[in-house]
Amino acid sequence: MTPRSQRLAAVVFATSLASFVAVAVAVVTWESAAQRDVQFVRWVHSSAPDALIDGMRVLTYAGSVFLLGPLMLVGVVFFIRRRRRTAAVLVLLALVGSLLVDEVLKAGFRRARPEFEDPFVQLTTYAFPSGHAFGAAAAYGALALAIASVMTTRRERALAFLAAASIVLIVAASRVILGVHYVSDVLAGVAAGVALVSGLALVLARTGRQLLGPVRRDQETQSARFDT
Repeated sequence: MTPRSQRLAAVVFATSLASFVAVAVAVVTWESAAQRDVQFVRWVHSSAPDALIDGMRVLTYAGSVFLLGPLMLVGVVFFIRRRRRTAAVLVLLALVGSLLVDEVLKAGFRRARPEFEDPFVQLTTYAFPSGHAFGAAAAYGALALAIASVMTTRRERALAFLAAASIVLIVAASRVILGVHYVSDVLAGVAAGVALVSGLALVLARTGRQLLGPVRRDQETQSARFDT
């Protein structure tokens, strides 16, 4: 990573980590925030049309470990074959890290999921943070960063991150619409996922493993070697 990229990653890491802490503190100590969480998810539950619910049942799988696991492993193999070892390491660590950290956080906060008389989806695990939002942010964020490592223009890299952000947003929204998470759960999940990926990128950079090289100012495409 260039010095500028490292500074940006540091800012993203600090901001996302602070955001997670702020949401967590609000959930634990701010009663009115918890009440608004409940009111909003109940309003969504009572207002969402059937077509939207059916669509979210499908789209939410974009954040499921049953999809993310194989997808990330395919990504690892792909980047190894392309000799992008740092990208492969990032993707693998993001997958394993998100699974482990999510379990630890859920066990620590032990927040119950929203309850309804007629739930769209019935789950009994803890809610905070959202594992789907966490996993999606970590997985697609890592994949976007890894894919960006083989791209040489700002536009190409921006498109990779935009695509990842769009998928994460859809997954996060689906968890609230389906009534299995509060808004604060998905906000914390996304923040944790972004913090994990940016933190991993910083650690890899500090250990001498290059990920993102400088961008080209023209629109020519060429293969760039960023791994050490």
